[in-house]
Amino acid sequence: MKMATKKVKQQARNVLQETFGYDAFRPMQEEIICTLMDGKDAFVLMPTGGGKSLCYQIPAMMRDGTGIVVSPLISLMKDQVDALTACGVKAAYYNSSLKAAEAKEVLERFESGDLDLLYVAPERLLSKGFLAKLENVKLAMFAIDEAHCVSQWGHDFRPEYVRLGELRDIFPNLPMLALTATADEHTREDISDRLNLGKAKRFVASFDRPNIRYLVAEKRQPLTQILQFLEGWPNCSGVIYCLSRKRVEDLAVNLQRHGIRAAAYHAGIPGRSREKVQDDFLRDRVKVIVATIAFGMGVDKPNVRFVIHHDLPKSIESYYQETGRAGRDGLESEALMLYGSGDVNLVRRLIENVENIDQRRVEVHKLNSMVAFSEALTCRRRVLLGYFGEALDEPCGNCDICLDPPETYDATEFAEAALQCVREVNGNFGMGYIVDVLRGSKNARILEHKHDQLKSHGTGADVNADEWTSILRQLVHHGYFIQDVSRRAAMLPTKKAEHIGTGEPIMLAKYQPGIRRHFKRLGTPRDEALFKKLALLREELAEQEDVPPHVVFSDVTLTEMSQRKPVTEDALRRISGVGQHKLEQYGSAFIAVIDKHVASGDGKAAKRGGKEIPMLIAKGPGLNETQTYILAQYRKGVSLQDIAAAQGVSDTTVLKHYVAIIRAGQFIDVPAFIGDDFDTLMKELDDADPYASLTEIKRDLSVELSNDEFRLALAWREAIGVA
Repeated sequence: MKMATKKVKQQARNVLQETFGYDAFRPMQEEIICTLMDGKDAFVLMPTGGGKSLCYQIPAMMRDGTGIVVSPLISLMKDQVDALTACGVKAAYYNSSLKAAEAKEVLERFESGDLDLLYVAPERLLSKGFLAKLENVKLAMFAIDEAHCVSQWGHDFRPEYVRLGELRDIFPNLPMLALTATADEHTREDISDRLNLGKAKRFVASFDRPNIRYLVAEKRQPLTQILQFLEGWPNCSGVIYCLSRKRVEDLAVNLQRHGIRAAAYHAGIPGRSREKVQDDFLRDRVKVIVATIAFGMGVDKPNVRFVIHHDLPKSIESYYQETGRAGRDGLESEALMLYGSGDVNLVRRLIENVENIDQRRVEVHKLNSMVAFSEALTCRRRVLLGYFGEALDEPCGNCDICLDPPETYDATEFAEAALQCVREVNGNFGMGYIVDVLRGSKNARILEHKHDQLKSHGTGADVNADEWTSILRQLVHHGYFIQDVSRRAAMLPTKKAEHIGTGEPIMLAKYQPGIRRHFKRLGTPRDEALFKKLALLREELAEQEDVPPHVVFSDVTLTEMSQRKPVTEDALRRISGVGQHKLEQYGSAFIAVIDKHVASGDGKAAKRGGKEIPMLIAKGPGLNETQTYILAQYRKGVSLQDIAAAQGVSDTTVLKHYVAIIRAGQFIDVPAFIGDDFDTLMKELDDADPYASLTEIKRDLSVELSNDEFRLALAWREAIGVA
């Protein structure tokens, strides 16, 4: 009989709430846990900050025996174990950083069955001595973190990971979980083959990180640009990536001269000094790390508010993973990349030094994809998600292109010419070759294939090569073509391409060399004075316990405290991230600070039009320009229908914006909007079956609502902390 029953789900929810202090699982977490509890393997792709760790931590705690977590980085192990221990979980790590006596104690705890989780490096795990120990200890499961390290297609291949496939042969009956935040389709297949996870159930979460705003700026005066950007994030934590060690050190010194608590980090700095820099960053003594890509993979710091790329990353996977270190707590964050053609040439030269021809070909494709992202004239998030095979139906509204859109034009004729050319060359040639054919080139390669005789040859001769490249890239971003990396990045038409020229005009952005964008950042609404007091208390407690501040409570938890101002244990227990162990350990201290703040009159609820309004909890990204305008109109008393008419959109579209506004923590009077049935609706939602789908819940309501009105009510419940 399968264990994945309601009883198992309830046990998992109890662990989630009592140990970790969260009320509900994120998408897929519960199903992954149930799969492992049922003794089956799972392969999980989930973005950084998406909650991968809980997918193995909870089943390891629930199953008999110790869960073995394979992790490539010592610093990540330590931080995970610190966080688990703070929640009252029996966890330890076993690696080369331990002194002999400490290692002996960990092994004794492991062998006596006193651990729920043990973190181990792959080379240590696969040593003969340790494998022998594993066969004599009750094990719960294996979790392979950063699983992309096993693949040569991946951006961070590690030879010691390849042998992990042996675990499936040695322990055929133990469930195994492979987890990664970044893997395209080829990498996924390679991971599955190498780890012998052919039968594993795959869970692919959305790669979207809606709280991160993606920005690209033409690199002109990088130090000045970075200093201007940092003015928008005073006293916040961030990471700046550079390609060379010298640039890292120079930039760190320049930032220090401008009064910024910055430090350099690269592989050439002695080990102990690197560890100190990393520790200072985790504990907020250093605010900005300037680093090479040697930094970050092992850093679990949830409140990194920005990531800057001073230089171009080598691939979209690297960019995604590095920008993914921002906003892991779900709060508003930004990723800025300074883009210059000189960087492209530098990375190309680095790739030319790669000896393996196949590996070089893969890296050239990845670099070209990165350049296409940087020069994109369509929504950045759409390009980013499209690279990982995920479609975004509408522009995101939270990137530089969406916030400051370029001028568009009808490019249907160009799309038709491109489609004809791609079909005529029979899907065996890349973007550069297609451009040459369209522009009528008679270079040796075109003559060799007799492609100067094609109908499409020269049909786009009046458009320069840069413009054609921009057109083709946009058509890829819009989903009309793909680039097949296994066929030298050959352009292939998709099913969507069949509709080119038969329906709506294809609108593309006008090519514009150079990138210049400026816009204002919107903050998360909270009681800033109280947040600062709580952050100070957190810092003091963390110092006493010798742990990073976020191990005590995350910024999300402090933000929610500063919004809801709980002054009793019951109220504090309902704050996200406050589990039983932390409530007992820190509850009274935080309640005292909040109580004093409220009693002093500083924490009164806001009023609008003489009516007291609740402080809403931000559960989504900040507002885009359209939503900011709609909120301003709403506050002036303009009706939904009049807002829609003025914008030239439907009422439904405005309702969708209302939902986004509430999810950003801004007030829309939903009780008044729903009317007399509001209290009935809330009670029915409270009483709804927690295992039912949203469709089933809506069907069983006595109150008639459209889908968008239903989403509005759900957003309200979530924002006031009920859901």
